[in-house]
Formats: sequence, structure tokens, C-alpha cells
Amino acid sequence: MNDPTTATAVPSSPVLTANASLAGLAGGSTPPVVSSSAATPLASVPATDPGLTPLTTELVESPTEQAIPLVVPTPPPPTVSNPAEAQGTISPSSPAITLSPLASIPALPVESPTDQFKPSPSPASAELTAPTVSTSSAPSPLAASAMTMGMSEGITKINRELKEKAVSEQAKRLGLGYSNIDKVPINPDLASIIPHEQAKTAMLVPFFRIGKKLRVALHDPQKPETVALLAALQQQDYLLNLNLASDEGILNALDRLYASADKAKVSILVTQVNESEIQAYEQEIQTLSQLTQKLKTITAEEGLNLINVGAMKTGASDIHFQPEETGVVVRFRIDGVLQKVVEMEQKTFANLVNQLKYKAGMKLNIANEPQDGRYHFVLNNRKIDVRVSALPTEFGETFVCRLLDSGRGFLGFDQSGFIGRNLKLMNRAIGIAHGMILVTGPTGSGKTSTLYSMLSQFNTPERKVITLEDPIEYHLPGISQSQINEKRGYNFADGLRAILRQDPDVVMVGEIRDLETAETAVQAALTGHVLLSTIHTNSAIETIPRLINIGLPPFMVAPSLHMIVAQRLVRKLCELCRKKEPITVNEQKILEEARDKIAKVGHEDPLVIPTELWHPVGCEKCSHTGYAGRLGIHEIMLIDEPIRHLILNQSSSNDIILKAREQGMLTMREDGLIKVMSELTTLEEVQRVTQVI
Repeated sequence: MNDPTTATAVPSSPVLTANASLAGLAGGSTPPVVSSSAATPLASVPATDPGLTPLTTELVESPTEQAIPLVVPTPPPPTVSNPAEAQGTISPSSPAITLSPLASIPALPVESPTDQFKPSPSPASAELTAPTVSTSSAPSPLAASAMTMGMSEGITKINRELKEKAVSEQAKRLGLGYSNIDKVPINPDLASIIPHEQAKTAMLVPFFRIGKKLRVALHDPQKPETVALLAALQQQDYLLNLNLASDEGILNALDRLYASADKAKVSILVTQVNESEIQAYEQEIQTLSQLTQKLKTITAEEGLNLINVGAMKTGASDIHFQPEETGVVVRFRIDGVLQKVVEMEQKTFANLVNQLKYKAGMKLNIANEPQDGRYHFVLNNRKIDVRVSALPTEFGETFVCRLLDSGRGFLGFDQSGFIGRNLKLMNRAIGIAHGMILVTGPTGSGKTSTLYSMLSQFNTPERKVITLEDPIEYHLPGISQSQINEKRGYNFADGLRAILRQDPDVVMVGEIRDLETAETAVQAALTGHVLLSTIHTNSAIETIPRLINIGLPPFMVAPSLHMIVAQRLVRKLCELCRKKEPITVNEQKILEEARDKIAKVGHEDPLVIPTELWHPVGCEKCSHTGYAGRLGIHEIMLIDEPIRHLILNQSSSNDIILKAREQGMLTMREDGLIKVMSELTTLEEVQRVTQVI
């Protein structure tokens, strides 16, 4: 049985070639030239159960690639010399359209109940009549009413079935496909191809698309408005596949398509990034308070651009849109901490959401399931990538936008917060010939920045450097960067195996998530490659049991590991408003204990506890937080021979920590307290990020 939703070509209905013209479809004119080869079925659209929705949605491209409303020339009325010929004649001045052959997209006749019917009445019949129903005796009034209603429904159904059968026969004679469009699901994204009024006037509806190949259902291929609209579609470089459908089916399909799309309708002109507007905002917005005041005075259409600019100007890494019962709160994550920017009404936010979804290539009509997307804008000649995540919640969709400055530079190790022994270990690591270096920490701890800083150091003309990322966050000149695609089966493990066949010197894998990736990474490190990656653990020492718990045997972990870097980010004091205050008794005690422990592990420089400590105040420049910028605090474990021996013997974590301390390893908390004594951050900041370590 043919699938009713993804139908194939009528056996006797060839696909029109490029030489065929719609003018030839008119009654009494020369038949269209057709290809001798039958249309082949569409391999990428598998047959499905009639009750299931086909994979049409997966194959339809996002409206971001083709969303320009059509400019359709107004065709002159058809010239008819004889009124009797009006039904089947097109004026010579009407625009003719040339159809391209679509061997890969056959016409879509749909198996309907009429396939089981006897042959339909003569095609020449102008009208379809229903069977005559007679009764032998007069029923009661109630029975008569019921019979009348039942007969009316039955007659309507038969009439519709007969009409569909007649349309199918007409399609065969014209060399077109046929579609019972009522049974074909239509993706609402297709509404962006043709404006509603133009589609309704032409009695034409698009219902399936792969790239620039477009299937349309139409009622009258001779209608001047239809011919003009098809010509306009071809001017947009669409390859058309025409399918005849009943007038009732076309009207129902138009209602389905545009009613669904109108629920999430958004103006294309409004959603396009206005670069001049962005540049104007860049000059106007300098602080968070200025942004908040400006957002209260502008329209929703301007809001998204302004929020993007404000986030970049204030150094935000993420934008949060959080619906609540009374409205929607907009917050920025600045220096790792969320700060409220403004609260807007749900109605205003709904308009902004339409723009955000459209820019990010998300499905506009879906609000009850998670979605991901991305877009970019340009600020000061720098391309800013925006990764968007949508999540349905009780009061509506919540959105988080991650901002990535793809043109940013990466700081050297000393500018990133590495000091003393840690700085020396990082610089030495750049010279190793093989081995695995892992950077660990939670999300938002600066792991990616540290990896990219290392890649920048490794990137020399003598080395080939390849990365495997999910996704590519920053573009590095001179480095080959590859992005995984789980939907297509391209994962970290498979990608890493492919990279090793590319003769690399240094490989960076975004994350070690499973045993397969871990085994491949270890093999790379043991076969003459430098392997950089991340893993989610709270400290350097926890990384070793984590690798073993994944499934790696100790005899593979010990020789492959070179170094583990655990880190967090603390906020730096704002230099414009910070102030000194006398050290308290409690602060003195904490710093003295830390100083004594640090001295025991052999810290090179003597530590002096100041009598006064800097504290945050808050000003307009730092959005009244007292902090501006961040730096890292680190814990680095060098895997030398004594520690390898402990790993092979499956010694306890405490034994490994003691051996690492003998080498001079500092904990993250100790590294942070050194930075407090160096007046770079505050005791409160170090305690905030290390209290669970």
C-alpha cells in the first residue's frame, strides 16, 4: 500500500522536464514535453504508517536560509477570443514557467479511499452528482431527520471522494502529480516561503521541501495568478514539483499552514540584525544602569539588539530570560555572578522571543520542548557568536544565551593567574613531546580559556595542532578545528580516531565523557602525541579515581598522564572604588594558618600578611558590585615517577596527596589566599569558590 503522507509518483505521470511550459497545460494546447524516465522514489523519506507523521519536519530547512517574501508581478488578465474557450486558455502575455526535472523528488499522489472505487464519471462532466437514494415508505419525523442527516454526511463524503478521484485523473492527463493534500502534514516553517494572501489568491500551497527543491499543490495550473507565483518562485531559484489538488483540499491546507505559522509569526525585516543600531547602542551604553534605563524606554523590536550590546559592554558571559508569574526577569552573568538587569511584561517578552527564536533558527511554533540554536552579530568589527538554549517551564520558555567573542585573544599564563611553581609547570608543559594534560573543574571555571591559552602556546610552525570540540567556541588561526555532531554519529571517540590518522603533534579533545574516548585519548598520549582535554572533577587528585572509575586500568592511566590542572575563577577588585580596611582577628587567623601550610610545601617567596586588606565598595563602572574581571586560582599535580608508582599500586588518594605535597603542590584554596595577601582579590571571594573543595 502506498503511504498516504509520503506518496510516490503516479506510474503514468512523468516528471516535467525543463522544456515543459505551463502554457502547454491549457486545454487544447500542445501537450508538455516529458521525460521518458519514471520518477524515482525519495530515498530519504521512508514509508511510514498512515497514522504516523513522516519525517517531513526533519527535511525542511530552517526559514533562516530562505525567508524573503516573494515579489510577484501582477499578471495581465487572460485574453479570450471566444467565451467558450475561457475555461482552458492562457493569454500569450501571461508569464510562462519552465519546470525543472526533479528525479529525486517525485510527485506525491496520496492513496485515498477512492483507490478502491469504480472508475469515476467521464472527465468531461462539468459537475459531480451523488447517487440517488429512495425509500419505499415514509418514516417517522424523527427517523426521517436522522436519515436525512446521515444521508447528507454520506453524500458529502462520496462527493469529496469522487472529486478527489476526478482531480487524480485530471493530473494524469496533464502530466502532473496528484496529492490528497488533506492527508499530508505540512511544516509551518514553509509559510515563510510565500505570503498568505499570495498563496490564497493563486490557490497554491507549498507542502514539502529539501533545500531548494519544493513540492507545491495547486488547483488550477492555468490561472494567471498561479503562473505568476510559480514564476516568482523560480526566480528565487526553487526547483518546482507540481501536484494537482482539489480546491477544497487547497483551502484546508492553506488554513492549516498559515494558522499554525501565525501563532509564532514574526516580521523578517524586524528580526534582521541592524548593525547601525548596534553601533549606536555601543556608543550610548557604558554601564548596567544605563542599559536598564534604556530598556524601559524602547520597543520590544529594539530590545534584543540593545540587550546584546549591553551584555558585551558589561562583560557578561550569559544572558538569562526567566519567566515568572508577574513578568520576565532579564539577568546577566557578570564575572560568574548573576545580576538583574530589568523586568519586562509577558506581552513585551513574547515579541522579543519571536525575534530571538527566528535569529537562532529555532522552530517558532514549538514552546513545550527544549530547543537549541545559535546566531551572531558584529560589534566593533568583532563577530560575536550567541548560543541559545530554550527550556519550557511553568510560566513559559526560559532562555539562556551564551556570548562567545570568536575574535578574542587569549592571555598568557602569567596574566591568567598562574604564579610561582604553577607558572613554571605550565611553561614547562609546552615543551613536552607526548603525554596527557587534563584541565578539570565545574562549568564556568575557565577550563576552556586555559586550554585555548595552551593551544596558542603549542601552535608553532613546527607542530600540527588539531582540536575536536562541541561546539567550536573560538577560532584559532593556524589550527585545524573539528566539531562533533552526535546526531550524525560523529562523536568524540570516532573523531579522535580520525584525527590520529592526520599525523598531528598536539590534539585537543573538548571533554572526556566515556570509556571509549578515554581509551583513545590514552592511546594517543602513549604513541607520541600531546593530548589536551577536560574532565569534570572538583580537584586534581579526584581526577585519577575518576579515570579508573570510567574503566581505564591503572597501568594505562599512570604512564599516559603528565599533569592535571584544577581551577576556579575568583573576581578581582574594582580598582576605581576598592578601599582598605584594618584586618580583623578572624582574617588574621585564616591567613596565618594558610601561610604556615604553604611554607611547609616549599613556597619560594616569603608571604607577608598585610595589616590592611582591600574590600569591595561598588561604583557605576563595576555595576555597584565592587568587582571587575576575574582571575584563576589553581591546583596543579605533576605526575612524576613516585606518583605513577602509587597509581600502579592503586594507593589511596591520601597517599597520592601526601606525595604531591612533598613535590610542592598547592591546593586551590592556598593559591587563592596567596592572591588575597597579594591584594588581587578578597578573602570572601576565595571562600565562596573553595568552600566545597
